[in-house]
Amino acid sequence: RQAQQEQRIERGVAKGTLTTRETRLLERAQTRIATAETQARADGTVTAKERRRLHKAQDAASRDIKRQKHDPQTATPSTGA
Repeated sequence: RQAQQEQRIERGVAKGTLTTRETRLLERAQTRIATAETQARADGTVTAKERRRLHKAQDAASRDIKRQKHDPQTATPSTGA
């Protein structure tokens, strides 16, 4: 799921539907989720509570990605200068 969301962010950047700031914030959220997942797995077992917390964080990140990709802001095209 993490990889899918990162691909969604990359597609948003490629299409110009995500600004630099939006991209940075979304990627930071994905990094936090990956860190939380690593910490949850550190003892060898992901508990039900940890799994719920990770799913909730992924759900929130997914909503944020959708919201940012579909808002009226777009990336400024580079001039290539």
